[in-house]
Amino acid sequence: MTEILVQIIFGWPAVITSILLSIAGIRLKKPSLLIASGIICIPFIYYISNGLRNPAALLPLFQFTSAYALMRNRELVAWLLITPLIMVSVALAYAVLTQ
Repeated sequence: MTEILVQIIFGWPAVITSILLSIAGIRLKKPSLLIASGIICIPFIYYISNGLRNPAALLPLFQFTSAYALMRNRELVAWLLITPLIMVSVALAYAVLTQ
C-alpha cells in the first residue's frame, strides 16, 4: 500500500494531474487550481531535480507565477508560464519510453 502511495505522489499520476489542473485553471480562469497544481507538482519536481539541486526545482514557481498572472488578467502570460513544466514532462516521458 505504501509503495502505491509513493508512486502516486512522486510519479506520473502527479505530473498528469498537475498539468491537467494547470490547463483547467487557465481555461476556467481560476488561479486556485493553478496553486493546487503547483503544490501537487512539488514532490515530483523534488525527485527529478535531485533534491532541489538543479534548475528544474523552479518549475512549481512557474505555476504559482502563472496563477498571479491569471489574477492580473494576463492569460497569455499564464499559458507561457506553464509551458516549461509541460516541456520537461514530455521530454522526460520520451526519455523513459525510448529506453
